[in-house]
Amino acid sequence: MDLNRSIRIAVDTGKVSYGADSARTALLNKQAKLVILSNNAPQDIRDDVYTYANLSEIPILEFTGSSLDLGAICGRPHFVAAVTIYEMGDSDILKAVKKK
Repeated sequence: MDLNRSIRIAVDTGKVSYGADSARTALLNKQAKLVILSNNAPQDIRDDVYTYANLSEIPILEFTGSSLDLGAICGRPHFVAAVTIYEMGDSDILKAVKKK
């Protein structure tokens, strides 16, 4: 399974939002199905996202690339520290989470 391709398909065919604030809100309201976090997200954002994800039992996928790489995969011309997935669309990205 190609993780980058799965993320791109989710962005193109599903419902997603970008940014740490959006991820925190979605986790608090238990609206997200998955949160993808870049490997260079600031520590305070990481702590918040992990805390809220554990409370709401929503999985987090650690993206191995930087926030610039994650932004490029999503087709965004800027840094993206977190991507919140509300609907998967045609993507098989949840398989990556279940493998771990």
